[in-house]
Amino acid sequence: MKILLASSDAASSAALTDSLLKLGLPAPGCVSDSNAAVDWINSHSGCDLLITEVYLAPMDGFALRDFLLQHLPDLKVAFTSAYDISPYAERLEGAPFLPQPCDAALVRSVLETLISLPGANTPPFAASPVPVAKAPTAVAKASTPQPVAKAATPVAKVSASAPRAATPVAKAPAATPQPAAPSDPRIGTTLGNYLVEARIGATPTETLYRAKQTTVGRPVLLRVLNSPESGDPAMAQRFMEDARAKAKVSHSLVTAVYEGGEQDGTAFCSGEFVAAPNLAMLAAQNKKIDGPTALKILKSCADVLGAFDQQAIAHHPLQAASILLPPGSAPRLANPACHDSGGTPVPAAEMVSIASFLLPLLDSTPASLPARGLLTRLQSGESFDWPALAEAADALLPKAVPADASKIQAQDITRQKAAAEARAKSRRSLILSTGVSLVLTATACYFVFRAFSPKGESSIRDLGAMIEIPAGDFSYQDGKATLPVFYISKYEVSISEYAAFLEDLKKHPEKAAAIAHPDQPPGKSHIPAGWADMTEIQPPNPGYYKRAATWGQYQGAPLTLDGPVFGVDWFDAYAYAKWKGQRLPTEQEWEKAARGPSSNRHPWGNENDPKRANTGSDFTPNPDPKVGGKNDGFKRWSPVNEPKGDRSGYGVLNMAGNVSEWTASWDVDAQGGGEKVPVYRGGNWKTVDEATVTRRGMKLTELQSDDGLGFRTASDSPAAKP
Repeated sequence: MKILLASSDAASSAALTDSLLKLGLPAPGCVSDSNAAVDWINSHSGCDLLITEVYLAPMDGFALRDFLLQHLPDLKVAFTSAYDISPYAERLEGAPFLPQPCDAALVRSVLETLISLPGANTPPFAASPVPVAKAPTAVAKASTPQPVAKAATPVAKVSASAPRAATPVAKAPAATPQPAAPSDPRIGTTLGNYLVEARIGATPTETLYRAKQTTVGRPVLLRVLNSPESGDPAMAQRFMEDARAKAKVSHSLVTAVYEGGEQDGTAFCSGEFVAAPNLAMLAAQNKKIDGPTALKILKSCADVLGAFDQQAIAHHPLQAASILLPPGSAPRLANPACHDSGGTPVPAAEMVSIASFLLPLLDSTPASLPARGLLTRLQSGESFDWPALAEAADALLPKAVPADASKIQAQDITRQKAAAEARAKSRRSLILSTGVSLVLTATACYFVFRAFSPKGESSIRDLGAMIEIPAGDFSYQDGKATLPVFYISKYEVSISEYAAFLEDLKKHPEKAAAIAHPDQPPGKSHIPAGWADMTEIQPPNPGYYKRAATWGQYQGAPLTLDGPVFGVDWFDAYAYAKWKGQRLPTEQEWEKAARGPSSNRHPWGNENDPKRANTGSDFTPNPDPKVGGKNDGFKRWSPVNEPKGDRSGYGVLNMAGNVSEWTASWDVDAQGGGEKVPVYRGGNWKTVDEATVTRRGMKLTELQSDDGLGFRTASDSPAAKP
């Protein structure tokens, strides 16, 4: 296998080389710029795996990837950087990203998504060794894509005629192979619905693993209670109580906990897996952080712990290993919630503790002086409460446009000027044009405007339509049930409908209390996870509502305002339905509407047909938004009126796929500790198993959400009003 590292940072290349060697991979080639990368590939007759710095020159990493794929279509690419790449997150196009610094475990988890590592039970990786055409094609390509500039590092302009100096391939120094760590007997086994893939850490009482949730195929962090603690009923009970406390936390800056369980006397719980370095890792590697990063960490800690105080959530003392630094977003906390409030530290003492592990990591540049001053005040015991600390940290964050903004946005500005000139020329032409051409042009402009203008409107004429479900007996699960007549929405609630709900609450905040469930936590927002712009980063990262309204795509897949709302928890669905003058359907109502008058196994009949429903039977990771699933045509979400085949005998759409749906019913979650949780029904775009109408889920609490989970509404009358 031929591996190439392209980075101007020799230390990063050396660290990555060491990680690759520890994984049993061959020593990579190391180059410092994109021209040298092309030379290396030509001299080695191809490349199988490229790991490239995003901020490369003269072509940035994205442009280098796009150019090379024209010649090496089987090339596998991963990106890396120690800098913030949030302005260019969409240009990753689904490719994995390695934040620097990174260790062998993180490198392994990323590379496992691309290639077969030594010892894996998969076919060997191979790529076609096709020579890459050299300049002028390669160099000319450098001026086409949007440039990415590294702070304080000018990017030289490259033209097709510019000569390229021959750059020798810098071979990485050979590293002494490290002895293999003792194998963990749990790796490769299953606990509940989780396949254990790798060990990533341990505490005196728990072992942490990266695992895959087999039911939906997502990576998770699996916490397993060690022996003999699992055999101690008191320890096992405390572990599960802590897991339940963590699962009730709903905060964008705190990792989610999904469920807990027990198998063969071993207690475990699963949660969100975040492939990002933490502060303890940086300290162990003698890495430093700059002032803005320290202030963002401080603000995240204050926001989270302030919310915990307000909601009376007990938590363990914060540790350096609990602070995660995901690339392109605000720092996050590994869920610190616990059942027993006796261990919760006093805020003043916790602020001193946070300052004590941030100050040694802070670099000594002048830009870090404001952060150092605030941390020193904290360490000396100056009095703050959490909201005041968050405000103080935010006030010190730089608000000015970065010094390299002109370089980063140079081509954008050029294109905007060209577009403005073109529009001016077009207006002059319109003045001289005939009446017919004026009408035709205006009509074309109208449709272009309608196509690209962000509007909270839908193209579905009967959006909000309710379907009457007649009274009578029906098949329910393995038995029979009887229901009176009721009405259920023809479609899942769409993004445009939910946007109207949020806009109304914004204009009339007094309505929030009237539609809130009695058990809803005070002060809870109804903004779905991922919906809003992430303002903690500069520039802000658009949320999925803006992406759907403005660009029509999200996460490498088409998404419009006609798509289903997702990322809503049960309280959000309840509040929307009440605002609408309706309610959530019970799971009996949901199943009757899905089965149709013939009590089918699927909405359309008794035979499984993956082409009829938007499910995960054909999910593709291809980052091209134009590439959909081979069975149903959709990669992720479909409009709420598509596909037409997922239609029940009563005319209700998307009950086998697209998104699973919250119901009004609650049941005991036997795998999650015996608590009652809301029931959700139906398959979704991630469901790989057969999506029958009897499928029901109880793996989420009322405060949790998922990008494959939405809802629809029901009513006892045909025309309920808000």
